[in-house]
Amino acid sequence: MTKPKFKFTFWRVVAALILIAGAVATFQRFVYGLGYATHLSDDFPWGLWIGFDVISGVGLAAGGFTITAIVYIFNLKKYHCIVKATVLTAFMGYVLVGTALLWDLGKYYDIWHALVFGNHHSAMFELAVCVASYIGVLALEFSSIALGKFKWLRKPVKFLKKSYILLVILGVLISTLHQSSLGTLYVIVPEKLHPLWYSRLLPIYFFFTSIGVGLGMTVVESYLSWRGMGHEAPLPVLANLVRGMVVIQLTFFVAMFEGLIVSHKLGYLVDGSFESGMWWLEMALWVFIPTIIAFRKKWMMTRFGVFAAGFSGVLGFLMNRLNVSMTAFQWSAKVKYVPSWQEMAVSASFVVVSFIIFAYAVKYFNLFHEEDEESIEESAVKAV
Repeated sequence: MTKPKFKFTFWRVVAALILIAGAVATFQRFVYGLGYATHLSDDFPWGLWIGFDVISGVGLAAGGFTITAIVYIFNLKKYHCIVKATVLTAFMGYVLVGTALLWDLGKYYDIWHALVFGNHHSAMFELAVCVASYIGVLALEFSSIALGKFKWLRKPVKFLKKSYILLVILGVLISTLHQSSLGTLYVIVPEKLHPLWYSRLLPIYFFFTSIGVGLGMTVVESYLSWRGMGHEAPLPVLANLVRGMVVIQLTFFVAMFEGLIVSHKLGYLVDGSFESGMWWLEMALWVFIPTIIAFRKKWMMTRFGVFAAGFSGVLGFLMNRLNVSMTAFQWSAKVKYVPSWQEMAVSASFVVVSFIIFAYAVKYFNLFHEEDEESIEESAVKAV
């Protein structure tokens, strides 16, 4: 039997060009340094690589603890069909987040210092420990549901299945800590953050909105898997995820808007500034558009309508995290930061790599087959 020939498609060519640009940018960054490859400065030290690759990336991977909690803690069996792919996405996302930090750190070879020499009273130390721990938990979760087909791994996989509910609980606890601590990083700089985005409730906002985007990201990845590989998740399941996302986002919007009223910040919404425009764009993508789609029954009965709502929610989440980490800081720094092409190429390369890894994992690990789900569920029940 002859092997199928590799086909050049438009998106494969685009992906190849992005990876080439990312490789050149990586060479420049590690050979010539951050100053050569980025537009960062002492006045603006955190840019796209932190705002997108780390702050946003950790949130986008929140579907892992959200969906596993829904299935194995709240025992909603109809969501079993998306557990494997969601856990893979989370595992892959966290590994890429940890890897992306190497590009942003000046002394990248000292990345392990945060775990050994960290300030135990620092939110950054807590983030480093929790993210590293959660990567380990996700590795065990993914192993238990994807590696059972290898005969020599069946005994350890069987043990992991019996411990799966404990892994889920541990993952939820760790995720609660570090998702909220991302907001804590910005609570400690009230004088540097624009009033539209600063709040003492940022840790709570960051945690609950990560749950919302976790649901939205699950919808997006399910739709793309269906279009690209023919794997079809039940439409009612995805529609319910969108509705859950909308409820979370509306609750967040009401709480945040009330905070702006109480703190007398409503004037910033209508002052015609760049920041106010970015805030309204963020809300349109994050809250208004998904809500409108969710309340239109005809749109929610189509895969594209459900995808559009989830994708808009994901874009709005990205806007929020980039606004908090970049737009809000430019206001106080009084400098204009525009990412260099090297920064954009590296970030885009990580996105392309994640798509490639996901595609190969779906092909070789049968992530959309549910043959092992019942055994995992039975083992989880026994563990309880």
